[in-house]
Amino acid sequence: MDFATGKKRAWRVVRLAVGWALALVGFVLLFLPGPGLLFLLPGLTLLSAESRWVRRLLRRLREKRLVRRAMSEAEKAGIRFDLGPDDDPPDETPKS
Repeated sequence: MDFATGKKRAWRVVRLAVGWALALVGFVLLFLPGPGLLFLLPGLTLLSAESRWVRRLLRRLREKRLVRRAMSEAEKAGIRFDLGPDDDPPDETPKS
């Protein structure tokens, strides 16, 4: 195994572990007193780099007013959300 490949794989594992940990803490804090979105959004953002379903989930959540506001505040603070292009073709609904 090449050193660069091993390094990439190690960073991927770290990114996934930190993403899941932040997402889990954020989810728990949604029901307990604490800043749930503060942990949940960065966790989901880290996971979106590795998972297509998380990217889709973040796109849907972005449409909600509260999450859209939280994401814009986080971007003002320097947290960058790069959801990337959609890998799936858009839904074709026939117009009547």
